Amino acid sequence: MVGLLTSVQAAEYLIKAGDTLSITVVDEADLTRKVTVDSQGRITLPLVKEVEVAGLTTAQAAEKLTTALKQYIKNPQLTVELADIAKIRVSVSGEVKGAGVVTILQGARLIEAITAAGGYNPNADLSKVSITHTGDSQASIVDLSAFLLGGDVSANVELADGDVIIVPSKALPSIGKISVLGAVSQPGVYEINQGATVREAIMMAGGPTELSDIDNCTLRHDGSSDSIIIDYALAMQGDPQANVVLKPGDIIYIGARQQLGYYTIQGGVNAAGRYELKGKTTITEAIAIAGGVRDRAKLDDVRVLRTSGEGSQKIQVNVKNVMSGTAENIYVESGDSIYVPQGKDKANILQWASIAISLLWLLSDRD
Repeated sequence: MVGLLTSVQAAEYLIKAGDTLSITVVDEADLTRKVTVDSQGRITLPLVKEVEVAGLTTAQAAEKLTTALKQYIKNPQLTVELADIAKIRVSVSGEVKGAGVVTILQGARLIEAITAAGGYNPNADLSKVSITHTGDSQASIVDLSAFLLGGDVSANVELADGDVIIVPSKALPSIGKISVLGAVSQPGVYEINQGATVREAIMMAGGPTELSDIDNCTLRHDGSSDSIIIDYALAMQGDPQANVVLKPGDIIYIGARQQLGYYTIQGGVNAAGRYELKGKTTITEAIAIAGGVRDRAKLDDVRVLRTSGEGSQKIQVNVKNVMSGTAENIYVESGDSIYVPQGKDKANILQWASIAISLLWLLSDRD
């Protein structure tokens, strides 16, 4: 399996042209091989010839191949795994730390190419990134800052093989230095140009981290002991009242919210994995956050392994009773390992249960 993807990501990944698949057919050495998906989204195997797999998950591709092979083999048993993801090469130049041609995964986006080139320099003007596609005579201008600071995913465009990316410089001369501190990716001292704003300064510092408390964003002018509260959301939208023009010596600070820990959830959920504990979270909320239950999940026997200084404790939770109001909906603690076993319940009942859990989480009053 490709090391760049987690097991959950690999299971959800949709096969693309250029990907390499590892196909294993039990007791059929001639059919067990690695194959590359062609430009039409197809693979070629003996007996079944060409089979279209682009746009499918590996599990769906295995099911399609199994159906095709049943014409020639009695009860074929096969697996399909992602051996390698298709890659593209793009050119990145300008205000980046390592200009040149970089190799990234097919389907990667602009920020990933800039990251592969070492990241951007403090003097980069990310509001005017130029992208030229192969065969095009005119470049497109992208405001990447709208993605990094405002969450506009459309600004983080998908790239194609042969794209040429140029990150321009800010042309204005420096008027001095400011500091960006706290929960940002690259806290430190930065040169600013005339007219530089809070939004641009936070951008230079790499933007907020996952633990940033954006409701705790302040600005303090040089020589003042008083801090100005900045409305981060409005500043990122360019609101002139919040996106204050900076002066040399200004200090911008973004606080960090309390990190409560992590828990893991495995088994019959749609998105098993490790999750950050962001507040009071019940067992049903944890299941909802993990995408709800899958077919055949056994909700009457959910188990929680809790480790403390006194040792390990195993807790059994009947989620069906929790949903009916006849059992306690316990809170998850940092370090908990939750396991939802697979059972033999009918799929339609479990689909209802998955929806009910998600609705219970969304509609309940959270502390």
